[in-house]
Amino acid sequence: MAIQSIMIINKSGGLIYNHNFIEPRGQMNSNDYLIIAGTLHSVFAIATQLTPLAVQINNKAAQNAESDVPYIAGIGVNTESKGGPRELGSFMGPDYFQESFTNWNKSGLRHMVTDDFSMFVFQSLTGLKFVLVSTNNFRSNTSVSIAENLLRKVYCVYSDYVMKDPFYSLDMPIRSELFESKVKELIDNL
Repeated sequence: MAIQSIMIINKSGGLIYNHNFIEPRGQMNSNDYLIIAGTLHSVFAIATQLTPLAVQINNKAAQNAESDVPYIAGIGVNTESKGGPRELGSFMGPDYFQESFTNWNKSGLRHMVTDDFSMFVFQSLTGLKFVLVSTNNFRSNTSVSIAENLLRKVYCVYSDYVMKDPFYSLDMPIRSELFESKVKELIDNL
């Protein structure tokens, strides 16, 4: 899976982080990225409203293993170093978690496939949306699980390096070199 870009959208639809790992075909300015973030937020809200009530009730009532995202070990962790996996800086260890996790996105958009790219969305409990755009169109459940595991790790890095920064204001653009380097390290180790 080749990662094209990662975006973080706050709960009100504002783009607070964007990083392109592969440059897009056409030149896009910062205003274009803000429009994309607002559009994704709107599509997410519309998808939430269009989800049938029966599906929403079943998702709220069913707290079983079917709603869990399976854990896939070693995603984004450098295992080729001499001393085993390198730590990314969290108290949770180099892989952040070792068990499956519940996806909080019960009624909105989770995965979209086009002819040119695939887009994956991970929503945190607080309403942040982590969006990953890959260059290939992936349709398998395994690729969705890999993307959700990777986005959850980006969320863990966000929690460690952005939310613990005393100079960061909530819902403002992220300007942390340490966060940038850790996200790049995750993507490079795929």
